[in-house]
Amino acid sequence: MFLFFMQTICMRRDTKLGILTSFTAKKLEKQLTDERNALRDLSYRELWQRTRTYWKRYIVISECIETICIDVAIEAYLIGVHYSRFIYYGESTEAVRGRCIDEYTQLLYELYEHMKKYGDDMYDACARYIDEWWKEGVEKGLRRQRLRLK
Repeated sequence: MFLFFMQTICMRRDTKLGILTSFTAKKLEKQLTDERNALRDLSYRELWQRTRTYWKRYIVISECIETICIDVAIEAYLIGVHYSRFIYYGESTEAVRGRCIDEYTQLLYELYEHMKKYGDDMYDACARYIDEWWKEGVEKGLRRQRLRLK
């Protein structure tokens, strides 16, 4: 009934009805745009070098593990960028970390599954690695918020 009422109002104004789109499609489109813009601040060379220098303390890194580590670093970075807006609006870092704990632990377990064959003590190294990239994402996200970059 409500939709019919809206149609009659639009018809009286002599305008065409717009195309109905779902909010999830718009939200996904906005998220992809934001992620693309956030990744402009991150160079692949820097990512590759930092991954190499971090993991060479623990293991001899293969190309396959290197690719997995870079993928996880990008995801942790993007999670940090996404949740940095809560810090910008006044929440503490620990409260924000609590907000994204599900994504954070999923990344941690995903990386640890690939690294545990190198030793059982790799869990802490994986946690520090993800935390380092999450903090980097938060810093870059706060910078983007302050400068009002889109």
